Amino acid sequence: MYLSETKIRVRYAETDQMGVVYHGHYFQYFEVARAECIRDLGFTYADMEREGIIMPVVEVNCKYFRPAL
Repeated sequence: MYLSETKIRVRYAETDQMGVVYHGHYFQYFEVARAECIRDLGFTYADMEREGIIMPVVEVNCKYFRPAL
């Protein structure tokens, strides 16, 4: 299995007054991680599209175990 790690700094505007990330922002973080994973493999979205490869997100599900701060 291929593993990739991406660090994302949580911005103040993405949190509530307790400093917890709003749940809707996680999906934006997931997309950043997906794009970085593709870059780590030596590709870009544009490269893949030129080759006829498209990767639409057709379903998303997330289970929260603890908050991001």
